[in-house]
Amino acid sequence: MRALDERILSIWQAFAAGDAMGMPTEFMTLDEIRSVVSGLPESFVPSRLSKKHPNLPEGSVTDDTEQNLYLLSEARDAGRLTPDVAVCALKKWIRETGAVQNKYIGPSSLRAISLIDNGVPFEKAGTGGTTCGGIMRTPAAVLWNPGQNEAELIDSIHAALVPTHNTSEALEAAGAYGFALHAALAGEDMAAIFESAVRGGNALIRLAPEISCAPSSVERIKAIRSIPLSEAELPSFLFRIWGTGLPSADVCGAVFAVFAFAGKDVWKAVRLSTVLGGDTDTIGALCAALSSAYAGGNNIPVSVVNQIRRVNEDLFRKKLPSILQ
Repeated sequence: MRALDERILSIWQAFAAGDAMGMPTEFMTLDEIRSVVSGLPESFVPSRLSKKHPNLPEGSVTDDTEQNLYLLSEARDAGRLTPDVAVCALKKWIRETGAVQNKYIGPSSLRAISLIDNGVPFEKAGTGGTTCGGIMRTPAAVLWNPGQNEAELIDSIHAALVPTHNTSEALEAAGAYGFALHAALAGEDMAAIFESAVRGGNALIRLAPEISCAPSSVERIKAIRSIPLSEAELPSFLFRIWGTGLPSADVCGAVFAVFAFAGKDVWKAVRLSTVLGGDTDTIGALCAALSSAYAGGNNIPVSVVNQIRRVNEDLFRKKLPSILQ
């Protein structure tokens, strides 16, 4: 149990690092990033350059880490993960962080919560959610109960998404990522992790109320390992051809593309995600967590981990005490 706890702690450290490193470059274009970052960054890009968060200290995490830790905490306290628990966690996060006032909450989640507050059932409220807020919260759906089997995992991922992201695009992406993270935590090799991702994406999309006209995360996952790209070519391919924006399929495809190059090198996963352009913090957080699960630890510099811990100490103390140990 101690070894498992240490691995899970390492995953959350990696997730927070990907989030915090990607925060300053979030929604910059590839050219804008290349004008201020030469190669892969060795530490935090100055927050003053950020389009969204210029006043945050370097090392600050965003809603990606916050929402996951709120959901993780709520599920563990309840001893289950249901749509009610997911909504409770999201509402608590909104209330305690001022997410609406700070424009931190994504469009799909904000719309869905408003509908739920007006009496719309979960299944209906989430039918407009195609953005990456669903896949973003999937690590908590996996790690609140790391010993769950695949049937239980399907239920957990679905419960986490259905109130806000009950669409085929979001469910497919989240299922693929959730199964991959689960397989990596179980010690599977790269090929098995990709196979699990395909199986998870196919399992969750079957629960969607209808199939939308959107790129397939599963097909992108199948394709990425056979596309002849160098590491130097990857950012341009992802940003200019596949996309690295808010759609779930964009984020999912980018995560698996970076993971295919980084493998067990968690720090490379973080740094490469930071310079992709688009939704860099979400891509970085998810990719770093997956890489850390695969590696069984992380190689993020201690100075980076310590700065993130110091800047976000109140959040971590409240929601994940072990990260401070």
